[in-house]
Amino acid sequence: MTSALPKLRGSRCKHTINLLLCPFTSCGTQYARIHFQEREPISRTSHKAEENVIVVPQITRAGVVLVLLLMNGCGQPPAQQLEAAQKAVDDAKTAEAETYAKDDWMKLEQAFALSKDELAKQETVFPMFRLYDDVGDMLSTVVEYGGHVAAKASQNKEAAKTAALAMEQEALRAVVSAKRLMARALSGTKRDAGETIRQQVSALEAGFAVIHGLIENGDYLEAEMQARALTEKGVAVSREIQSATERATGKKPKTHA
Repeated sequence: MTSALPKLRGSRCKHTINLLLCPFTSCGTQYARIHFQEREPISRTSHKAEENVIVVPQITRAGVVLVLLLMNGCGQPPAQQLEAAQKAVDDAKTAEAETYAKDDWMKLEQAFALSKDELAKQETVFPMFRLYDDVGDMLSTVVEYGGHVAAKASQNKEAAKTAALAMEQEALRAVVSAKRLMARALSGTKRDAGETIRQQVSALEAGFAVIHGLIENGDYLEAEMQARALTEKGVAVSREIQSATERATGKKPKTHA
């Protein structure tokens, strides 16, 4: 079977036939390069030009890599996370964590301070080498822990309120008991002794008013402490009144709870 292709001579004929057989494939491209090289030998000048063609894409790729490094390295400071962390600390402070969750509050403040120190440290680094991943994680921890501290402070405050109100009632009973004993003791004691009793009972009443004011202002821990002390003082005053009455009358007065 005779080929319809034109007759060509030598190696050029062979490569040309291959090029015609697969002009749109890598095979065709390869033979095209061979054909071109055999037809026109590469000079020193064209060789340098080819080297330049190869170097330019390499430089371009290196530039792209450098830009990507700059984009990845020069990240933006975690402004939103910093704002959220500050709000978490402020909320814990509003919940009076300084008073009702003191240890946790100190840990929260320390964690937030360390986060801000790390952020400031990154700001001193050359922009392309700044990394804010650790800062972001630290601030996220502050936000989470801040919510825990605020909740704990609120819970402890409510418990302190309950305890303060209960102690207030104990103190009130102690004051009322002392006043009742005073009313019975004044008629049978000497004037000087009676005046001393009045002063002691008046001091108890003034102390109770202070306790009530503390509770009204939400200072439950201080209110509970003072109510406890006033209760003990009221019991002691009642005993002194009883002793004074016994000395004056020779009889032991009845006590009231």
